[in-house]
Amino acid sequence: MIQPARGRKASIIYSFVLITALSIASCQKDASSLPVTTSIINTSGAVKGSSSTSTTTGNTTGSTTTTTTTTTTGSTTGTTPGGNTGTKTGITTGTSSTSSNYIYKTSAPISLNGQSNVTISGDSINVGNGGTVGIKLNNCTNVHITKCKVMNSTNDGIQLNNCTNVIIDSCIITNVRAGVNAMYSTTVKVNSNQFLNMNGPFPSGNFIQFNNVSGGGCQIEYNKCEDVAGVAQHPQDGLSVYQSNGLPGDSIMVIGNYIRGGQVQHDSGGGAGIVLGDVGGSYQVARYNVLVNPGAVGAQVQGGSHISMDHNTIFSTATPFTMTGLAYGNYSGAASTDVTISYNRVKYFQTSGAEMDAWWDPSTATQPQGWNTNILGGSLDGSILPEVIITLKL
Repeated sequence: MIQPARGRKASIIYSFVLITALSIASCQKDASSLPVTTSIINTSGAVKGSSSTSTTTGNTTGSTTTTTTTTTTGSTTGTTPGGNTGTKTGITTGTSSTSSNYIYKTSAPISLNGQSNVTISGDSINVGNGGTVGIKLNNCTNVHITKCKVMNSTNDGIQLNNCTNVIIDSCIITNVRAGVNAMYSTTVKVNSNQFLNMNGPFPSGNFIQFNNVSGGGCQIEYNKCEDVAGVAQHPQDGLSVYQSNGLPGDSIMVIGNYIRGGQVQHDSGGGAGIVLGDVGGSYQVARYNVLVNPGAVGAQVQGGSHISMDHNTIFSTATPFTMTGLAYGNYSGAASTDVTISYNRVKYFQTSGAEMDAWWDPSTATQPQGWNTNILGGSLDGSILPEVIITLKL
């Protein structure tokens, strides 16, 4: 469902098959430490100073409230099908519904090429509805983007291309084409950020897009994402893992994210809250995510191998474009093996008002492992998410 033409074709085919079938039927490894910082980005986007030790930068002057965090200690194991496990050890921290409101300094858009060991912190970047990327990294290594605000761009909020070991956390991104677009990069962590109103259009419009991201330690965790119907212009897949590959025992982890809102008009092949195995990929896990009205489809696997989508909670009312809560079909053009979709709680209403909680496409794939363990129907409603999930000030 993403940028290359092949992904676009797969999405359209998927939507056509799904709509046809439904009309007939009524569809980690441990978080590594932050990189050692030797450069600080000031508000003009230039590199200033250097240090031999890790630093948090001088751009953030404190916070106005106390951060409330959700912390898991010990070991949390995410098992991928086929006996492969993605295990987090030590401490994993994600923000709760009460987050700090940071103090920012105004900055021009930031663009870095070929730089290493850099922290970008405390910058407020208002593109003014222009076409510039808010923060753009090309061929960079060991970069930490934290406590920044990016808004009002017809391009991406944050864009990575051919980068290694990038951490993006505690940022708020709003009114942009897409929130974080990571392309052809290795070891990317996008954790504990907030995203409001992604505008697209297709094939963009994602809160977070992993496009050919690979390697160990890749994470999309504890982010809070909201597209307000009638405000977000053309949102598409919320969290998309496209042609991306984790490692055995170190899967790409999509964990603990909140998503409210998504595509409500049929302006592409169909938008979903979470997509794994999009036109292939391997070693990916989506777990403990909570989705309300996330689009045409709640969460889906579109192909790939060693994929697990489990223990997610998904609900939607009937919107102008809703089809099914949980879905699986192989539209990658290659074999899709070792796929588990299990223990998800789903209640999803089609546009017609009919309930369609789960669907898989037998013309393209065999039934995924664990399919009969999913908990369908029941008493789910929109209250599975807090009333307010975007808490950082714009």
